[in-house]
Amino acid sequence: MCSDKKVHPFTQFLTATSLICSTSLLMMTGQVFAQTGTMVSSLLPEGQTLISLTVTERTRVGQDTLSADLRIEVDNRDATVVQNQINEAMAEALAITRDVDGISVSTGYYGVYQYNRNPSGNRADEMWRGNQSITLESRDSALLLELAGRLQGMGFLMNQLTYSLSTERADEVRDSLMEAALVRAQQKADRAARALGKSDVDIASVDIDAQSGGYAQPMMMRALAADASMEMAAPSADAGETEVTLTVRVQAVAK
Repeated sequence: MCSDKKVHPFTQFLTATSLICSTSLLMMTGQVFAQTGTMVSSLLPEGQTLISLTVTERTRVGQDTLSADLRIEVDNRDATVVQNQINEAMAEALAITRDVDGISVSTGYYGVYQYNRNPSGNRADEMWRGNQSITLESRDSALLLELAGRLQGMGFLMNQLTYSLSTERADEVRDSLMEAALVRAQQKADRAARALGKSDVDIASVDIDAQSGGYAQPMMMRALAADASMEMAAPSADAGETEVTLTVRVQAVAK
């Protein structure tokens, strides 16, 4: 249904004016974004040129930190038994590992749930299953592997064994990459200036973007129950490499 309400001519004028202003503002904004580089260059004194360039340095570094993630898992028809066995096993594991120098220890997920062991049968066979995880981390791989083997001998299952690059080592490498990147950036700016027929170059701004590459693939291990009659051997692991990357973005003024 159309409304018979009349719109005042002045209101129509204001609405049309607002639309025109909004459209003009959008067009001007687009022009500003499109011409940003030109505007920056136009602010320089005559005879000077703004040079923007990016330099990336990368290297591969041997990983120095080993992490072992294990879990204790218990099945029983009684939820109390499940939780009690998990609690006792975890308390013993922490007593063994917590005070060892050079080993960082933390506990993770702890959960208990009920499931049907005979889902396709006519009669349900309800069981309780629970598990809790513990994580060991150290730069002393031999010591960590020995402790991980002891936990496996106690019935813990290996979830994941992973080498990585420590933050401290990565920072050291990035510092050296930064120095190399800045030297290359200065060289590239000088070369660009010479190509433009200019002999003097000043670095006006520097933006540093540091990042590490992905870790090596984790060493996955099958979750097999420990045989109490068999002595558990310590697991083995070899360190891989992590790629460390650093990018420098530079703006230089050539005169």
